Amino acid sequence: MSATFRLRVLVDTEGEKNVFRDIEMPSTASFEELHLAIQEAFEFDNSQMASFYESDESWERGDELMLMDMSMDEKQQVRLMKDTLLSDVLQEAGDKMLYIFDFLVMWTFFVEVVSLGSLSSDTSYPTILLSVGDAPEQDSKSAEDLFGAMKSEIIGGENFDEEDEDDFGSSSDFGNDEYPSY
Repeated sequence: MSATFRLRVLVDTEGEKNVFRDIEMPSTASFEELHLAIQEAFEFDNSQMASFYESDESWERGDELMLMDMSMDEKQQVRLMKDTLLSDVLQEAGDKMLYIFDFLVMWTFFVEVVSLGSLSSDTSYPTILLSVGDAPEQDSKSAEDLFGAMKSEIIGGENFDEEDEDDFGSSSDFGNDEYPSY
């Protein structure tokens, strides 16, 4: 008898806490099938690229499983979701994966094996066993939000503006007399 994985899929949202779905799938399902199950569970439209990443206890990104081969190097070995079974990567409760959807806005999902079970002949898979919180609207994030947050992180705060330029100096502070002309 084949095994199933009960997976907790938590979406990283700005507002609401604890938005997740528990999805049960056969261990023989592909990561592409899990990708589609997550899309359906969170009511996303599957219009963007996505990847799974093996992860550790600290949720660090490891090896990638791509939806499509986007590599430029023909010699590079690429693992595709459609060719990789859940059981090829996931082995036991506590195993973790990151799922990134729409690389422009970076929807991030934390996927963890909650438990293993047995396939039931009277159950259709994938099955959503538990749904907590309202799924965010797919278009509730924008690239501008992401780039604004990145700019804030790089510059060192959201309150940076041109008036703060004096703290860093401006391009006019570097006169031509300080540097030889060529």
